[in-house]
This record gives sequence, C-alpha cells and structure tokens, in this order.
Amino acid sequence: MNTKETPMAEGIIREGLIKLDGLNFNTKFWAKDASLWKQDKESQEFIVKFLGWQKVYNWTLERAEEILAFAADVKQNFNHVVVMGMGGSSLAPEVIRTVFGKQAGYPELIVLDTTNADWISAARAKIDPAKTLFIFASKSGGTVEPSSQYAFFNDEVKKAGVKDPGQNFCAITDAGTGLEALAKKNKFRKTFINPSDIGGRFSALSMFGMVPAALMGVDIVKLLETAKKAAETFGPEAEMKNNAALQLGAFMGASYANHSKDKLTILAPKELAAFGLWAEQLVAESTGKEGKGVVPVVGEGIALHFDYREDRIFVHISLDTEDDKRVRGVTADLAERGYPVMTITMKDVYELGAQFLLWEIATAAAGAIMAINPFDQPNVQAAKTLTKQILGKLESHEITDEELYKPFMVAKDLEAEVKADNIAQDVFSILESNDYIAILPYVYPSAEVEKALLALRDKILSRTKRAVLFGYGPRYLHSTGQLHKGDGNNGVFIILSADPENDIQIPGQHYTFGQLCAAQALGDFRALEEKGRRVIKIHLTKPVLDAINNLSAKF
Repeated sequence: MNTKETPMAEGIIREGLIKLDGLNFNTKFWAKDASLWKQDKESQEFIVKFLGWQKVYNWTLERAEEILAFAADVKQNFNHVVVMGMGGSSLAPEVIRTVFGKQAGYPELIVLDTTNADWISAARAKIDPAKTLFIFASKSGGTVEPSSQYAFFNDEVKKAGVKDPGQNFCAITDAGTGLEALAKKNKFRKTFINPSDIGGRFSALSMFGMVPAALMGVDIVKLLETAKKAAETFGPEAEMKNNAALQLGAFMGASYANHSKDKLTILAPKELAAFGLWAEQLVAESTGKEGKGVVPVVGEGIALHFDYREDRIFVHISLDTEDDKRVRGVTADLAERGYPVMTITMKDVYELGAQFLLWEIATAAAGAIMAINPFDQPNVQAAKTLTKQILGKLESHEITDEELYKPFMVAKDLEAEVKADNIAQDVFSILESNDYIAILPYVYPSAEVEKALLALRDKILSRTKRAVLFGYGPRYLHSTGQLHKGDGNNGVFIILSADPENDIQIPGQHYTFGQLCAAQALGDFRALEEKGRRVIKIHLTKPVLDAINNLSAKF
C-alpha cells in the first residue's frame, strides 16, 4: 500500500509520529505493553487481555484448511449463507460481501444485523430455509439480536421439514459461552471457537471475518497473506516514515489532540463503501470515551467545492475503479483548498486484509496519543439494560404500545427548546461550535426510503455545514453508540422509529420483533437522555416514506 498526504496532513502526521516515538510506541505495542494507554494496574490488566488481534492472521492461516474444508461442505449443500451477528460479528463480513460480490458456484452471503421485522421478512423471502446455512456469530454468545434471529430461523428451518435442523446452523463464538453450549445441545453443523483475547471490532482477520468470507468463495489464504505481508512494514523493526499504520494513527490522534479536528471523513469509491461502516465502528467505539472521541463520517454525499468546517480531516481509501476517478477529483479539490487529506492506495481487493490490520493498528496508536483505552466500551451496556427493562415492563403492562410508539419525544433538558412544530429551527438553534448531528433510523431501508433518508442528511449538511452521521438502528448501537454517550457531548441525535408493515412474533418470547426494535430505539433515547445528551425521538407514521419526506420538508 502506498500513502500520500497533503502539506497540512504531512505536518499533522509529523507531530503525531513525534508523540508516538516519544512513547516508544512501536516497540511497546508489539510487546503488549499496556502502559501505552493507561497507567493504573486495573486498566492495564484489562488491556493485555484484548491484544490477541495483533498477529491473529497467523493463527487463522494455521486453521485455513479446516475453514476451507467446511466451505467445501457448505458449497455442496446450501444456496445461501446468512450471518446473524452485530457489530464486529457482522461488519467485516458485510465489507467482504460487498467488495467481492457473489462468487460463481458458491452460496450467496446475506448479513443480517437487525431486529427490524420488515428487514428480517425481506431476508426470509430471499431464501429457502432448508437450503440455507445460518451463522450465529457472537463473541459473548448472548447478543439479543442474533439470539432473536436464531429463534425465528430455527423455527423456519423446522417448518421447512428439515430432519436435523441443527445441521443448518454454524456458530462462531468464544470458548465457554452459552452459544457454544447451545450449538452442542442442538448439534450445529460446525462450531468455530475464536481466541477470547480479541474484541469484536478487532476481529476481522479472525474466524468472525474469515469463515463467512470462505463460505462465499473468497480466497482467505490470499486475503490473510496480504495482512501478513503488510505487517512486515508495521512491525517493531519498521521505520515510522514507512509505517502506513502509524502514519494514519498519528494523523487521527494528533488532529484530535493538537488541532481540534475530530471529524474523520472517510472517502472511498462505491466499491469500497462498506469498508467505511467497519472503520466507523472501529474508530468510534475505540476512541469515543472519557469525554473524547474521533468522529468517523462515512457515506457522506461529498461534492466539489463544498465549504467544510475546520474540524475535518479526510482519509481517501483509493482503488483503481471508475468511481474512484470521481473521488480523486474531490480529494484534489480538497487538497487545493488546503484541507488535510491522506490517501491510502490499495493495489487490488485482496489488500483488504492489509487494510483491516492497518486501521486496527492506527486506532490503537491514536488511542495512545489521546491517552484513552481503545479496547473497552464502557457506555454500550446502558442502552441494552434499558431495553431489557422496557421489554420487562411491556410484559407486565407497565408500559403500553402507546408509550412505546409515542409520536414525539425530547430529552428533558430540551423540553423548553425543541418542539415538533418548529423542529428544524429549534434543532439548529441548539447546535454548538464543535457539534455533529446524527440521524438514527430504526426502519427498513427500501431503495426509496434510503434515498429519502440520505436526502434529509444532505439537506441538513448543506444548511448547517456540520458533519451529519447516519446509522440504522439497532446496528449503530454496536458501532457509534459508544461515541454518542462517551464523547464530550458533541452530538445532537435524531432517532426515527416506525411500525413494521408486517410484524413477527419471536418464538419463545412475549414480544415481537417490532416491539424489540421499538424498545431498542426507546432504550437508546433514554440512555442518551440519562447522559445529558441532546436527543429527539420521532415515531414515523405510515406510510414511512411520506413521513420521512414530510420531515425533510421541515428542514
């Protein structure tokens, strides 16, 4: 991989590398010295338990034969593979799926990281359950989204008349989890045990990323070898000036620490668009804590000559595609106008393996500059806990559907400032100097709905010049959710919920997917409210497309 920087980016990177050199980062990092990030014993003991990703490509390569043998079996018996997972268990497979596309002769890969009933119905309509392998992927083994999906699809496999339904399931998890026990009890076709010293967002080159990749026909040995080769330039003996991972980490860390440039805007051709979703989780969940945070901005409608605020830095991931010509034109314009831009050029799609490792190391390096622990996620549990409480109150009738689907809600601190009938003006009036806006829809992204939501995003960007984040719920809870609650209260959050067109009862539960999804939206609203965040929740009326367009008209 080659890198190129604009003069302003070069200066920032130089500052960051000086800081990393002063920390002796490259030597200490590969020695797993937790003092790079924290000085207290408790934090250091935690950190060293989550550094197994550094050379996991070697561990996975040693097990490639086992993975490929399973892929050959799946190829002969199934037409589709559905990944049921969230965050680190789903985003790397989604990147690989979109970058490589359907491989001839192999099952089609579907990544399902949602509780939205209509989204699940759409996936169900595409497959024959009897001819589908379902991957239940969860580090903890207890994640509510894939657990609910498993209950539903296990029932669908049984309805399809499969004699041994467990043979349509595969598990990827840590040792000793409830999922491992479930897989054994129900005689899953295969269980892959991942190293426990790897956090979800750092697991792309482990079983969580490579098993789905192999099942869809990607050459995982070649993919992993690009990471191994790249590691030669990232290793403890490598010079910093030739270390692209440390250069990127220096860029992110020093931009934040020295220049108040915390909006990391990732530019990529459409063929690599999904990579931004993976990098978004990695950066946001790793750096968004202790009142700090690098804010990743992905999927933004980038245009020539747009007047960005001074809080931006840009990273262009370049691949020789037709669409990248457009992106290169934008980066050239940004460079000409003095914005800090770093370009990382991939030779081919298999350098994706190297790209995963590069960003993981870079994020660890940025965390060292920012003096945070990049491996924990202290605020993620809050929304989960509140969601569970809401579901419990639904069962006891302490909460009604009417409250669950309340048309308009604002955080207590905003009740006097933000009203439904003047929402755009009111939202704009509460923005402060370093703020971003986040649009967080819990809706099914049909082509028309997604187009309308992105138009709303573009409209707000154009009017405010602020970074506008966008993430579907509940996916973002496992991605940017930590940043939302852990940074310096720099976000204004607009949560959008909606009734499903056709709800689905979750087997074995007292609630439906629609109620679970609505509870997650309300749970996150309350979690953000408890943290003193500026949050608004709007329940969209049917038809959802019309409701989004009506909302957009107010902005």
